[in-house]
Amino acid sequence: MAKGIGSKNSLKALAHPLQQFLSGWGAHEKPSAPKPNATGHAPLPAPYELAALRGEGILRDRFFNAFMAKLPVTLEPSQQIATWQSLVEDGGHITAWVERLGIAKALRREALVPLNTSHEARKLYTLFLDALNAQAPELLPWAVEGYFWHCWKQQFPDAPAKVDGDGKANAEVQRERLLRVLRKQHGNGVELKESFTQTPENVNFTLLWRTGQHEPWQTLHQVERPRLKTARLVAFGEAMVQLSLPAVKA
Repeated sequence: MAKGIGSKNSLKALAHPLQQFLSGWGAHEKPSAPKPNATGHAPLPAPYELAALRGEGILRDRFFNAFMAKLPVTLEPSQQIATWQSLVEDGGHITAWVERLGIAKALRREALVPLNTSHEARKLYTLFLDALNAQAPELLPWAVEGYFWHCWKQQFPDAPAKVDGDGKANAEVQRERLLRVLRKQHGNGVELKESFTQTPENVNFTLLWRTGQHEPWQTLHQVERPRLKTARLVAFGEAMVQLSLPAVKA
């Protein structure tokens, strides 16, 4: 994952190695610019259409596996679908990323993108993912989960760790402290996971832990509160008390 994903310069850091790849790839991969058809689309040649379909599979796989695994909470299936719709299907995030990277320019398609922006941008993005998978797979984390993690943070700015102006530790800091305590007691293989379900009135938040990758998850602590942020704070604080240690004051 690119260094500095949580910083204000994260998009620049994510884009740089991808743009370097594009500068060389685009010099050799420039399909002739076709004329738009009656629907306003400008279809790619068949080999590129096929590559875009393969790239669509890469996008879905990395989004629902690598990206979801990096989130600070475990989402229910309906929440995963809603997140996909928000970050991929809606909102123009892919269009913005395609424009930022200059994919259309690399393929001499920039004049055609405005004809049907989201349709064309999605296809160019997945075509690009297929090329990365074949030629530079180590850059896929930058192109997919790194970028969508950045988008997630824009929607949920409290998700990453930070300390407020008074220096009080927030839930993420408590999470790291709790994990250190668990690892001290049970070994470095301990993992901690968060899960929640939501109703119009409340959030049911659960902390899960296990002693190793192949061990079953166990419930460490569970709370119910009106808001997710409050539930996280309370859960980590009470879990620390449960372990007979003083909780970090939030």
